[in-house]
Amino acid sequence: MKISFIIFLSFLFLVSGCDSSVDQNNSAVQIIFKNNSNYQLKNLVVSDKSIGTLSSNSSSKYFSFNKFCFDTGMPDEDASSEVNGRVLTNHYRGYWCGTEKITIDSGVYLIEIDVLDTMLYLSCKNAPVIN
Repeated sequence: MKISFIIFLSFLFLVSGCDSSVDQNNSAVQIIFKNNSNYQLKNLVVSDKSIGTLSSNSSSKYFSFNKFCFDTGMPDEDASSEVNGRVLTNHYRGYWCGTEKITIDSGVYLIEIDVLDTMLYLSCKNAPVIN
């Protein structure tokens, strides 16, 4: 009986330490970042959150954000990364108008990152839309 109880507690301990692929905070925005470029993205930061280093054609784990902004279906948050010894940003992004800005506080998204000349380009195939 004691051995069964100890085995059961050990099993619970192991299971409770397992990572879920998506954070359990369902009220937050969950985002995976995918590096579509041919470059390694070192020290990637998106919306003041450190994502880390992403190798070429690799994806991050899910990251939680309390809110995330989009404009005209494109991610509208600051991003920066070191690429080949230079810090690249998406700070010079320009969208056609500001009437399609939306701030979300829930949902699961995949944001793809490309390197275009001297800047980062973020896109989202399943971006939220204004109804």
